[in-house]
Amino acid sequence: MAGQGDHLRVVYRYFPLAMHPWARPAAEAAACAQEQGDVHFWKVHDYLFAHQRELSRDNLKERVAGYVRTLSNFDNARFTACLDERRMAKKVEQDVTFGAENGIRATPTVFVNGRQTQVVSAEQLRTLVRELSSDPDAAIPASATSRAAAVAADGVGAACTPPARSR
Repeated sequence: MAGQGDHLRVVYRYFPLAMHPWARPAAEAAACAQEQGDVHFWKVHDYLFAHQRELSRDNLKERVAGYVRTLSNFDNARFTACLDERRMAKKVEQDVTFGAENGIRATPTVFVNGRQTQVVSAEQLRTLVRELSSDPDAAIPASATSRAAAVAADGVGAACTPPARSR
């Protein structure tokens, strides 16, 4: 969020949901891309979401590998080796464990100042960050928090989990 440099740190964790059969390989692919830089992570992330209806467990690797060949300054051989060797499996599993230990059950889930929030839009998050950055010690408004209510949607937020396919 522009203008919040000293007040905002975004942490993106992988939390592939078991109900999505290609979520874990997608998370590992995004993590392999991230090895080569944040810009590559976000490009793969955006590709996965833009093409989710076309992707499956069977074609994910081939489709993502085809996409990353179009990226500038991207080492395709390194990416493919990362996928083949499942180098990011442990990282993804650590994030899943972290999520489970912190009561995450859905994606996206957003935490602000260590508290799970019910922020459901970018504008709500901007407003909350502005309020908290003006007084970093301020409590998060009760209307924005709920231990039981994760920000749940068929999508990605705190995790690289593809949305559910439309039925």
